[in-house]
Amino acid sequence: MLLLLATSVQAELAYINQIADFTQTDINDAGSGNGQQFCAPVAVSNSLVTMGGSYQQLEMISLLASSNYMNTSLVNGTGTTGVLRGVNRIAREMFGGYTLLEYQGWRKHPKKYSTGNRLPDLDRLKNAISSRSAAWLNVGWYRYHRQKNEYRRIGGHWVTLAGFDEERLVIHDPAPRAGSAFANEFVEFEVIEDGLLVGDKAGLPVEARGYLKLGSGFHIKRGADFAILDGVVFFSL
Repeated sequence: MLLLLATSVQAELAYINQIADFTQTDINDAGSGNGQQFCAPVAVSNSLVTMGGSYQQLEMISLLASSNYMNTSLVNGTGTTGVLRGVNRIAREMFGGYTLLEYQGWRKHPKKYSTGNRLPDLDRLKNAISSRSAAWLNVGWYRYHRQKNEYRRIGGHWVTLAGFDEERLVIHDPAPRAGSAFANEFVEFEVIEDGLLVGDKAGLPVEARGYLKLGSGFHIKRGADFAILDGVVFFSL
């Protein structure tokens, strides 16, 4: 049993130093807005550039952000639909196809990518990363109203899942607040027991019970009280 456990833990951490960790504000292409809203194309490129293909990472980021792929907005960033469409297109071009592209979470998305599960599956996250599979986390920034027991969404962010360490997610965060050097962020989390997620996005409100609140190890955006895992895109070649 001890040998099996050690092997499992090694597998869950096997790729944390191989998956790229690009900082989104290192992008200075014309029309990029200095990468301020490029977290999604960067997070996805971190995984795909590791899997191979003919694109350099900067080239891939620029392509993914473009209107024919994710259609990233310089004001609002990238929605779940944009991420799924962009991954679908670039994976077909780079690899000739893929075996799986799915979304779990409450965000609006095309039905063909739906798992029917509005709660991200923790067990699936633990085993999501391999040399041929990836997962990208959509984190919501929330302000908490204690009297109402409501979490109000004020924005969001995409990060790359790099592995799982016992009871911590290992992520690569594109945001400059996470630093400009390569870093494996070991992020603690807890399962929310009650309350309501509210806000202006389609799909809200939704019961907060069962969603993951990210804690120590995660760089929370200034002005937010909590970071909550709104959804996950799973991908396999």
